[in-house]
Amino acid sequence: MADTCLSTRFGADEPAYFRHSPVSGHFSHLLAALAAAIEAERDIENGLWSDPGFDHWLKEAELGWERATGRCRSVIDAPATRPSDVPLQRFARHLHWTLGCETAAELRTARQVVAGHPDLFSWYGNCPEALRVAQMLARGQQQFDEICNLDMLNPIDALATPEAFSGYEPFAA
Repeated sequence: MADTCLSTRFGADEPAYFRHSPVSGHFSHLLAALAAAIEAERDIENGLWSDPGFDHWLKEAELGWERATGRCRSVIDAPATRPSDVPLQRFARHLHWTLGCETAAELRTARQVVAGHPDLFSWYGNCPEALRVAQMLARGQQQFDEICNLDMLNPIDALATPEAFSGYEPFAA
C-alpha cells in the first residue's frame, strides 16, 4: 500500500513550467548530439589506428559530427517564436562556423568571439523559460570549449611550426 504525499511545496505556482519552442527543442537535441560526437571523437584521439575497432570508432565519430552539424542547421533554420530563441540560434550559427574552422587562426577567432562577447551567448531572468535557456546556453558553452580542445581542430602539425625547430641541426645521412 502506498501513501500519497505532495511533491510540490504549498504556494508554488503550478502552471509555471518550461515549454520548448521549435528553436529550443532543436537546441536541446543539438546538445545531445554534441555530447555523443565529442565522446566518439575522444575514442579516436585515444585509440590506435591499428586497433581492430578503430574503423568503427572513426565511422561513429564521422556520423556524430554529421548529426551535430545537421542539428545546428535545424536550430538556425527553425522559426524564432520568442526573444530567448535569438541567443540559441546565434550560438548554433557560431558553433556551425567553428566546426568548419580549418586553421589555428580561425579557431582562435572563434574562441575570442565567445570569450569576448558573453552577452551574445547568454540569457537572463528568473522565469522557468529564462532559467532553462540560460542552462542550455551554459551547457553549450562547456561543449564549445571541449570541442575547441579536440585534436580534430588542433592538429599536431599546427602546434609544431617550423620556427619551433629552428634550433636543431639538420640531419645528415
